[in-house]
Amino acid sequence: MNFFATTVFIWRTNTVDYNQTNSIIMPAKLRKSRTDKMLAGVCGGFAEYLGWDATLVRIIFALILVSSFGTAVLAYFILAIVMPD
Repeated sequence: MNFFATTVFIWRTNTVDYNQTNSIIMPAKLRKSRTDKMLAGVCGGFAEYLGWDATLVRIIFALILVSSFGTAVLAYFILAIVMPD
């Protein structure tokens, strides 16, 4: 899971978005989603941060959950406490 988090961080910090006037758009901040949440909004927040569909992030989380033998549940609850609203 550390590799995934590091990869996402590097990907988000290396991309620069420009709007139509060629000024830099500030990157999104990682927050829990208020609108697209099922439990605490962690997966919805990651989806908003990455610009992905929340269902895709939830499916990826479910695959990580199965392959990590439940460690992802602990990570989810820690993120639910640590991530701002």
